[in-house]
Amino acid sequence: MKNPDIIADVAALPKGQRPFVVGFAAETQDIERYAQDKLARKGLDMIVANDFSQQGLGFGSDDNAALLLWRTPTHTEQLVAPPQPKTQLAALIIQHALKQLSLISSGA
Repeated sequence: MKNPDIIADVAALPKGQRPFVVGFAAETQDIERYAQDKLARKGLDMIVANDFSQQGLGFGSDDNAALLLWRTPTHTEQLVAPPQPKTQLAALIIQHALKQLSLISSGA
């Protein structure tokens, strides 16, 4: 039996019931392509993709790097977050999600 895709189910909720949905992806190759696919396929607002194969980053390390992708009404934008402490990266992700959420809320 296949596990339910909880994040896709949340992203598919009707407007007014649906939160801002951020997904995460740990990849080892074609990071941007896989992240773009997951963003679209699951109907996410934003995705944070990590290159799982980079030595010294991610699991078992205090540092990480990420590619943030988010949808706008007309296209997808991105931000490359270089290697940095995970706490700093987490703050960047939250700040960016809040910025996107405020743009959506204001209708911009």
